[in-house]
Amino acid sequence: MKVAAIQMNSNDQVNSNLMKVKSLVAEAKDAGADICVLPENFAFMGHPKELLSSVMEDQDIGTIQTEVSNIARDQKIWIIAGSIPIRDSVSGKAFSRSITFNDDGKIMGHYDKVHLFDVEVNGKKYHESEAFNAGAKAKSIITPWFKIGLSICYDLRFPELYRSHEFKDVELISVPSAFTKETGEAHWMTLLQSRAIENLAYVVAPNQWGEHFGSRKTFGHSVIIDPWGEVIDIKESGEGFALAEIDTERLKSIRRKFPALVHRRL
Repeated sequence: MKVAAIQMNSNDQVNSNLMKVKSLVAEAKDAGADICVLPENFAFMGHPKELLSSVMEDQDIGTIQTEVSNIARDQKIWIIAGSIPIRDSVSGKAFSRSITFNDDGKIMGHYDKVHLFDVEVNGKKYHESEAFNAGAKAKSIITPWFKIGLSICYDLRFPELYRSHEFKDVELISVPSAFTKETGEAHWMTLLQSRAIENLAYVVAPNQWGEHFGSRKTFGHSVIIDPWGEVIDIKESGEGFALAEIDTERLKSIRRKFPALVHRRL
């Protein structure tokens, strides 16, 4: 089967971003994709105050979730919707939630981003926790093809997440991202290849690309990496997708011949 990592240049207009998703998923489906993974913040890359006041949705209800469900059903394709802001009724903030839809448009599971991007890069401060609450649990999902471990962007820097009990026996790891240009140039490929190699798993990492609201720049280079750390396909710039066949027999062969996961002692 084939997986597509969708690369977008999302803006602060939800409807136009969803139209892009519809078009790009259709293109990926025509190219043979069985699963599409969307980037982080695919439906909205705008001001956090707007996200809190008008964009975030209630669980299982809202324009973004409904449209992605419809696209999955109409295209008969699984979609891992990179991140959708889902309201936390207690705090009034949102969870950054990666939601998986099957090819009937039904929600099969979700993951709330555990590690929030509160950092300073080249003098520019990012405070993701101003708009989001952190999730508390690692999550994975079972598909008709294999088990997928779910993560989002900044999670990539915390290898312990990928060694959690929930990630046991995962064959593919999704890393939908809005990795900044600065940190992407420095660390994106190194971190992704490390997660693939140390977990002997495929990694699918769709990223945002280009300039966005508030002079934010993202790195692109959406990529699919095999369990040996080799790049299978990459979309360096522009909107589009990386596409690759996931060979589970190759994965099993690598794990059998190089059983590093079995050799773990700590």
